[in-house]
Amino acid sequence: MPRIATLYAIYVALLLLMSGTVQAGLYRWVDDAGGVHYSDVVPATVEKHGHSELNRQGFTLKTVPGVPTPEDLAAVKRSETLAQLRDALDNKQQEQDDHLLANYADTLELEAVFNSKLAVLDKNTRSIVERRQSLETKLATVKTQLGKVEDAAQREKLNHYISEAESTLAAYEDALEENQTEQDRLRQRYQKDHERLSQLLNVSPSSQHLDPSTTPAVLRAALDRQ
Repeated sequence: MPRIATLYAIYVALLLLMSGTVQAGLYRWVDDAGGVHYSDVVPATVEKHGHSELNRQGFTLKTVPGVPTPEDLAAVKRSETLAQLRDALDNKQQEQDDHLLANYADTLELEAVFNSKLAVLDKNTRSIVERRQSLETKLATVKTQLGKVEDAAQREKLNHYISEAESTLAAYEDALEENQTEQDRLRQRYQKDHERLSQLLNVSPSSQHLDPSTTPAVLRAALDRQ
């Protein structure tokens, strides 16, 4: 009986040892130099690389990813930012495409709106130029009069007029520059919109076109939105 009890105790110990070995598992990881390692214990330094847990046959049971480095996190952030920018650009382009297709049946309508806006700017330019020329003429006359006036009060009044007129002329010059900038911007926008609308109509010739009877209202609405 003692012999049997001893053998039984050894058998139980072996089972417990085998059970502990199975539960301990086997792990695989790759170091900084690219070397592959296997062990039943995962060193703390392996956390940044990650590791795989294997079964007794060597098949992967679970993969534990490594802890991302600050460089990894920065790269992910850049990728997310770029993706957001691309989405924003795509959404903006889609809005612009929807606006073009909703307001213009063809490039002729687009050209009509462009010419209308350009005509308004041209009219403003001519008006400013005329007012500037008129004021320059008056200013020259006043300066001539100033040389002939001896009364101090009268001279002060003329000098005040000259100062205000010169300020107004400077404002006219600024307005003309702004008007020219707006015309340049309008032409650039028209070229882009004309090219894009042509592409959209070629890609989708069956896109919904507007009722010709509503064209004037559509043109006015488009002008209001620009």
